Amino acid sequence: MAGVQRTPPSTLRPKIGSICQAESQSEPDISAAIRVSDSVKVNRTKRARKDNSPQSVSVETSSFDLHDTLVNWKKEQDSGIAKQLAEQTALISKLSLDIGDIKTQNNQIKASNAEISKTNTEITQSISFINKQFEELKTEVEILGEERREQQKYIEHLEYRILDLQLKSRSSGIELRNIPQESTETNTSLKKTVCNIGEAIGVPITATELRDVYRPQGKSTSTAPRPIIAEFITVQAKQSFISSVRAYNKGRGKEEKLNTAILGMSGDIRPVYISEYLPLYTKKLFYLAREFANKHSYKFCWISNGNIFLRRKEGDKQILVKNEKCLSLLEHQNGCK
Repeated sequence: MAGVQRTPPSTLRPKIGSICQAESQSEPDISAAIRVSDSVKVNRTKRARKDNSPQSVSVETSSFDLHDTLVNWKKEQDSGIAKQLAEQTALISKLSLDIGDIKTQNNQIKASNAEISKTNTEITQSISFINKQFEELKTEVEILGEERREQQKYIEHLEYRILDLQLKSRSSGIELRNIPQESTETNTSLKKTVCNIGEAIGVPITATELRDVYRPQGKSTSTAPRPIIAEFITVQAKQSFISSVRAYNKGRGKEEKLNTAILGMSGDIRPVYISEYLPLYTKKLFYLAREFANKHSYKFCWISNGNIFLRRKEGDKQILVKNEKCLSLLEHQNGCK
């Protein structure tokens, strides 16, 4: 019968120790299995809790503690995130400002580079202009230098021509130095003095052979009287007179050479010097030539027809001294042409 339940025999009741085995095994009779399970639950006894065993925590209390922990953790996370966001925001702001400064500096550098480039271009143009001006000035200086050299040559040529004219104008004149000046001196008395010198050296001349006799303008003292200039009618007469004076003085002692006592002049005895009448430049050059001859042991230094000559010793070739440059060349042993 379906509704009748029967009591299983005692041999068939499962023990408490074999509950697990009964639960793990399949029971053909489901109703019997249910009854066995209920009898097992009813007859189960609890073990007594020991004193040191932890008290059980209720599910509700555990849920609240976990919720608070999560809330606190979330707050901590939110606080940390907010702090990091603030730091990152400040860092980003600072980076933005720095980038802005860098951009500003870059723009300034670009502007400065542009200005420098412009300045460099202007400097390059200025240097090019200065170089051009320098080359033009250099060319002009070279041209002016060449013109100056040409002008110098032309001036020297003119000086030689003037000197030649002066020499020609004085080609027949002689100069008598160291003759005392008389208070009542006239042209006639000067001509008579020249004639007396001619008689003393053995070359008699007359007043008619003299074109003019005078003293040039200037100061005259008792110790340095002005020279006497005597112009002969012919150059030959002048040359003969000078040659006779040189022949007279040659081989004589200092006191026996031509002097004022031989000419019958009163006062202290003074040597009388007679030479060609030369222009001032030629006189200066002749003086320099004599100084050079004494310094460098040149035995001969003389002047003939306005030309100055040097000779070191007998038999050597004579050297014509045209100007001071010739003496400088001789100083360096380059000769004079």
